[in-house]
Amino acid sequence: MSFKVDIKATIIATLVLVLSVVVMSLVPYLAIIILPFITIPGTILWYRSKPSFFVTVVVTLCATVLFNNVFLLTVMTLMIFMSVFIGQLLVERTSKERILYLVTTFMSILTIGSVLILQITGNLPLTSKFFSQYHDVLISYFEMGGNLTTEIEETLQTSLEILQASIPGYIVLWVFLLVFVNLLVTFPILRKFKVATPVFRPLFMWQINRSVAFVFVITVLISLFVTKENVVMYGIVTNLQFVLEWVIFIQALSLFHLFVKVKKLPVVVGVLIFVLAFVFKPFAYLFGLMDIWFNLKQRIKK
Repeated sequence: MSFKVDIKATIIATLVLVLSVVVMSLVPYLAIIILPFITIPGTILWYRSKPSFFVTVVVTLCATVLFNNVFLLTVMTLMIFMSVFIGQLLVERTSKERILYLVTTFMSILTIGSVLILQITGNLPLTSKFFSQYHDVLISYFEMGGNLTTEIEETLQTSLEILQASIPGYIVLWVFLLVFVNLLVTFPILRKFKVATPVFRPLFMWQINRSVAFVFVITVLISLFVTKENVVMYGIVTNLQFVLEWVIFIQALSLFHLFVKVKKLPVVVGVLIFVLAFVFKPFAYLFGLMDIWFNLKQRIKK
């Protein structure tokens, strides 16, 4: 590959990204609007000229470092990786739904890993420490009111433990929403720059690769032998399991969608099935795994 840089495209992309960094540094709340669009320059450059992409990334990250904001640097690094994932999958002519769950998987792993690194380096408080402090505040509040009982204290403790364990799941959900919105709003723009982009197929046509199921089973087996004392390994295995569970859950929704379509069930029944899938997620995971392994969709079609 010849190292030929498109000067004009590189300058424009760099200016857009650096300007985005400046705006997010001054008004952090605008990141909600900027982030779904910020992958556009990187995706276009990766699709057309990788040398231009690398030059843009180096200049942008150097400019970001000048703001001395580790969180802003982390966000920009993650969004650059997201540009690479989307750009490469577009080069490979991947379907839009496959781009959705692959990018969600990769970005969830990177995001959760980034949170762990920030915690290890002391830039973010440990989750256990944060919830411990929050627990103490709640206990103090009830003590001041004079209505603290053993039952209330146990309920608070259980609720906080459940919330703490759910944090990786919420991260995956927010990453999924970010990627979903990103694909919806950026693909029409990318087409204007002559970047070939796919369209979403109906949910019932989505099919996740069987290797995901094997990785999930291996992860679950490893989790049985990893204790909380092994902080790093426990964090990696637990968070990877959360990510894979969401991917398998999407496959389950795809299966249920096909069932509703083939059986020509009323819309109300279809909505009810989807609601039950969210309420009884373990059963949805089971259906998702079975569909990946045994292709239940073919049986439904027959």
